[in-house]
Amino acid sequence: MKNFLDSVMAVLREDDVVTPTPSMGALHHATENAHDPVAIPSRGHSAALGPTLRRIFGERDPTQCGSMHLLGLESLQARLGARWATVAERVHQLAEKLLEQKLGPGDAWFRHGHETYVVVFAHLGPDQARLICAKLLEELQKLLLGDVDTDSIIVHTAVQELGSEMLFAPAKLKDMLDAAMAQQRHGLVDAGGAQAEPGAAAGSHPALSGWAGPLEVKYRPAWDSRQQVLSIFIARCCRARRGRMPAWGYECQDDPADPHQILQTDMAIMRHAVDVALELYDNRFRFFLSLPINFETLAVVARRREMVALLQTIPAHMRAFITYHLTGVPAGVPAGRLAEMVSTLRPFGRTIMVVVDIHGNDLPAVAASGARIASLMLPPGSSAERLRPDLLRFGAAAAKLRLHISLESVEDVEMEKLCEEAGVSFLAGGLIGGWVDVPENVLRLSRDELVKPR
Repeated sequence: MKNFLDSVMAVLREDDVVTPTPSMGALHHATENAHDPVAIPSRGHSAALGPTLRRIFGERDPTQCGSMHLLGLESLQARLGARWATVAERVHQLAEKLLEQKLGPGDAWFRHGHETYVVVFAHLGPDQARLICAKLLEELQKLLLGDVDTDSIIVHTAVQELGSEMLFAPAKLKDMLDAAMAQQRHGLVDAGGAQAEPGAAAGSHPALSGWAGPLEVKYRPAWDSRQQVLSIFIARCCRARRGRMPAWGYECQDDPADPHQILQTDMAIMRHAVDVALELYDNRFRFFLSLPINFETLAVVARRREMVALLQTIPAHMRAFITYHLTGVPAGVPAGRLAEMVSTLRPFGRTIMVVVDIHGNDLPAVAASGARIASLMLPPGSSAERLRPDLLRFGAAAAKLRLHISLESVEDVEMEKLCEEAGVSFLAGGLIGGWVDVPENVLRLSRDELVKPR
């Protein structure tokens, strides 16, 4: 470890020095490129890397001030095969973006060789930090490959010095998850053998089942500004909560981030909404139904198969009246990955819209994926005055790519006017109509009728 830390500290003393990498072959060679030169770039193009590392490494024994880990991309390189050479730079861009998202302000990272990152946590112990690193690699595999091989995800953790070398111990994500599950099962049973509440486990989301109402599906109308009709009804789930505002969408789950619960929520909404639509269709009602599908639902092959099996049960005559809005898409997702999901949904509906961030740069990927609509879901209380420059810029970018725009949270006439100026095609919100229990028939509605006092 001493030689390795000495080389890092030498780089920190000289702003732009390129330092040769020392040998690290004790418990495990962390990377085949360990002998390549390593340049230490600034973290996220910030000048704060040097002071941060100096603070972390400044103690007598740096491994006691947090923990140090090596993240290798060799498993991704192996699975991508010949494609690695063409996508390597994009993989590194995604990896560095995830590092910036996952690490705290006091932590640091830098590239080490061609396929490895050194990650230094200022305060977290080895176990917590190792799991964060492993989950980061898992997310990277999901984004690029669509599935995860937990056995191939390995994080190397600095454990001790041996002479002039640093010892790195490997740990597989599969083993970490197995250990965590065993610990959780053990923690759910107290010393007397009594079963504890699942929500009481450390770090878990409190269960809603004991204090929230049943899952309900509601519908919100969207106005088609080009055709001047109320024709689309957006489906979303909610749960009443005692003494609080209702929970909406994935907040209805015990754990909003749990992929399996996300899948079950998507499927519950779809079953209910399609059953209601079929009944209304038989009664000569005509409208378009917009159903949510989360990125996580389609990100892994097993969950995707389960969703596709449900999609295949939708009668063919109903598919022309169904659209899908793909939610939870991570920023910077590759166009090919997005196209894979869009092509999965296309046979089962009329069109696909992708929910994006107004401040993001994902419109080219949306256009290349084959989706036709970029959807914005603004937080309640968004002001037209503050939103103006961003929405006009977003509208111009979408127009160049021949994408339509859908926008939720149109609460007043000022926001509607801004949407008209920005070329928004589909509007939803308090001005358009509230949440209802059952969709309604298509209604022709001019702009004058829409904005007139009610």
